[in-house]
Amino acid sequence: MRGTWISRMRQGAKKFLRDQGGNAMMLTAAAIVPVVGIAGSGIDIGRAYMAQLRLQQACDAGVLAGRRVMAAGTYTDAAKAEANKMFGYNMPNNIYGSQNVVFTSKAQGVSDVAGTASASLPTMVMYIFGTNQFNLAVECTAKLEISNTDVMLVLDVTGSMNDTNAGDSVNKITALHNATIDFFKTLTEAQIGDGRLRFGVVPYSSTANVGQILYKKDPSWLADSVVLPSREPVTKDVWNTTSNVTSSDYSETAPVVDGGASNPSWTNTGSTGNANTSARCGNLTPPDDYPDPALLINTSDTVTGNPEVDGNTRVTEYDSKRTYQYYSYRYIWSNKACRLQQLRTTFTRTYKVTKTETLSKVFDNKYTYKDREFNVADIKNGTTSLVTNVGDSGQAQSNVWGGCVMERQTDDFAANETAPSTALDMKVDDKPTSEDATKWSLLIPEIAFARASHPANQPASNSARVLNYSDVTTNDKTRGSWQNYSKYWADGWGVCPAPAMKLTTMTKSDQSSFETYIKSLKPIGGTYHDAGMVWGVRLLSPTGLFADENAEAPNKRTIGRHIVFMTDGLMAPNMGNLSFQGYEYLMGRVGGTDDAALKARHNNRFQQLCAAAQSKQITVWVVSFGIGTDANLDKCASSGKALEAKNSAQLNENFQTIARQISRLRLSQ
Repeated sequence: MRGTWISRMRQGAKKFLRDQGGNAMMLTAAAIVPVVGIAGSGIDIGRAYMAQLRLQQACDAGVLAGRRVMAAGTYTDAAKAEANKMFGYNMPNNIYGSQNVVFTSKAQGVSDVAGTASASLPTMVMYIFGTNQFNLAVECTAKLEISNTDVMLVLDVTGSMNDTNAGDSVNKITALHNATIDFFKTLTEAQIGDGRLRFGVVPYSSTANVGQILYKKDPSWLADSVVLPSREPVTKDVWNTTSNVTSSDYSETAPVVDGGASNPSWTNTGSTGNANTSARCGNLTPPDDYPDPALLINTSDTVTGNPEVDGNTRVTEYDSKRTYQYYSYRYIWSNKACRLQQLRTTFTRTYKVTKTETLSKVFDNKYTYKDREFNVADIKNGTTSLVTNVGDSGQAQSNVWGGCVMERQTDDFAANETAPSTALDMKVDDKPTSEDATKWSLLIPEIAFARASHPANQPASNSARVLNYSDVTTNDKTRGSWQNYSKYWADGWGVCPAPAMKLTTMTKSDQSSFETYIKSLKPIGGTYHDAGMVWGVRLLSPTGLFADENAEAPNKRTIGRHIVFMTDGLMAPNMGNLSFQGYEYLMGRVGGTDDAALKARHNNRFQQLCAAAQSKQITVWVVSFGIGTDANLDKCASSGKALEAKNSAQLNENFQTIARQISRLRLSQ
């Protein structure tokens, strides 16, 4: 029995050992702990990875936003707030369970914004194994970079820029100064590398001052003469004697006594001699003849031949007959008194006289207002004076050319027509030839006169007009009648703005000189948008007048070209103004019949010039300052590049927006 029990136990044990059923449960129970650890760490590490990635993205977004708002190298509280706002938007607290999220940003130099961000992420499983949280930290930096870039600032400097917008503490020209200077700072503080950054400026009103840029490029591009509405003095000829040469020889007539030799006419002098008898009277000695020599009492000249004229010199020969007299004296007893008597004797001498005279033109108290051609070949350098006779009473007047030009040949195409081939002023890339029609003329307001008492008035006719001196205001006064255009500058007529600046490579070290130049811009004149745009395109074009300077950058890479066109007003040409298209009333270059028609034609030209710029891959930015939306200005801008500013702060922000889009932000880490 016992053996059987033992045998059964032995067999049962063997059977148990051979049976593997239920082993998986034991193994699973043994492995569950490391499996839970691995799975938990995977979950927590995955969460940490996602949170770290989100933290980095938020940090990047924050510094990019801060740098985007940062202007002119100053990281303001507003910029920092924008950075914080963007970080918080991308990394809200408790995302993925994160806690204690912290973000800080600051300026790094003048061109970068650096940031740091940190957060703690409590673990969900790994705390079982002693890891309670992950401490996350990232760094980020946003840099402003710029490659080859040419920027042409075309700036309205008309009289209205002296006004102040509602709510502003500075006038519009000061706001423009500040905005462009900050714009310059922002771009020059960007990292350029081996790129090139150039700035140009075209201040404009009714014309643009580009004369010295053209002269330095090629003096032959400027015509040697110009026809302007002007005036000249009315004069009369006056011969002034310079010498009278009298011959030493003469012919003389016989003396003639009064009454004749047969009956001389002695007359009492009223004096008596010291004698009381006739005999004693006869013995008195009378005075000598008087005077001695004889007294000249009459001259008569008789021309003996035709005067000889040689240029401004006239020589006349004539006989000069000169009659002389003297008195002889005697004592005679008459009426019981010794009386002194006199007898007059005359004679004539004839001399040969040669008179030399010089012709002079003397102001005849009148002016003729007319078109005049002036030779300006010697004054194109901008330092030599032009001397004319347009001054008061025809006096010489000296003027140095200020630098503004009148456009070359044009055509008076209508407001709905495309510029024809004969409108050379619309061909922005064409260089002048030897023909004067292809060249620019010197515009000299100081010698130009409207054909009316005031530029605002329409001339009575296109013909010359003669005026009395008394009807014309003299040059010591301004805003008078019939004066040259420079006397009306205060009211915006015929003005010449500050000189333009051609594209010039500039860095932040040039800030002082750029600021000085910008602050020299003064508000004066009327609004001719096409006067500014045409020169903005010409000076920037890679295929035009300055192709040798503009076509290629030193590093051979692509050049970004931008026109920033800022204005505070709508097109406002005037028929009586002296503009870059001349004096419309008489010249009719644009073809306006009144101010409204003239405006439509100038707007058409402006639009075609804007299109010409964009066809050359130039980005045209248009900033309207204080005027709201205008279809002509909006149409001029490249797509999405029309901006509006109501006040100085918005103007500055608009310029900063342009600066940020011209350059590019990137992350450095």
